[in-house]
Amino acid sequence: MPERVAVVTGAASGIGRATAARLASDGWAVVGIDVDSRVQEADHGGGGYRGFLADVRDAALAKEIVAETIETFGRIDALVAAAGIERDGPLEDQDPSDWDLVIDTCLKGTLAYCAATVPHLRSSGDGGIVTFGSVLGRAALPGCGVYAAAKAGLEALTRALALDFAPSVRVNCVVPGTTDTPLCWQSVPEGELAQAKRLAAGEIPLGFVADPADIANIVAFLLSTEARFVTGQSIVADGGTLAKIASSY
Repeated sequence: MPERVAVVTGAASGIGRATAARLASDGWAVVGIDVDSRVQEADHGGGGYRGFLADVRDAALAKEIVAETIETFGRIDALVAAAGIERDGPLEDQDPSDWDLVIDTCLKGTLAYCAATVPHLRSSGDGGIVTFGSVLGRAALPGCGVYAAAKAGLEALTRALALDFAPSVRVNCVVPGTTDTPLCWQSVPEGELAQAKRLAAGEIPLGFVADPADIANIVAFLLSTEARFVTGQSIVADGGTLAKIASSY
């Protein structure tokens, strides 16, 4: 049996996939979960990998996957709740089903996997949860109200769960800025993508868009013993974007 096992939602692409790869390279066994079938095709090596095609909104299925993870690997030491979805546009033009999709995936999906994994995380001896906020939860743009609300809620949830799960499980939130993921560019036409990335980089004080691996490195730190005194925190990784916004007024 592996020494450390992580459950990673949203593991088929973007930050979730990069995190699964980073943890595997550090010797973790990884259980990936996603609605994208690529989650089953990944081969991250490390201590072992299993991919489940599943919707994080299904709380009953979350419990089944966790039970199967315990049967396969014998333990769970970390949860990385990276699954998320964004539907933008004027609120009055959106269908309430879009609101449900965003809130249920980002916020309630995280709740479902926290609830399913925490009994095993408590038994780990060094359990850790990493959730994901967004700079849009702090400094929103027009049309992203539902996504912004979900991500702001995840930061509040992180603080509450850090208290509920202490002292045996640490809970922290990573708040990424612009990161080179399919979600980030989903509304940009293919022919305009290169220009959009250049413009985005120009708006970031550090001058570049984050690679998903940059965010995965922070997750790996938060799950390591080097962060053993860190819980209930939101770690912003945005290249200075929020600082720039604050300094422009």
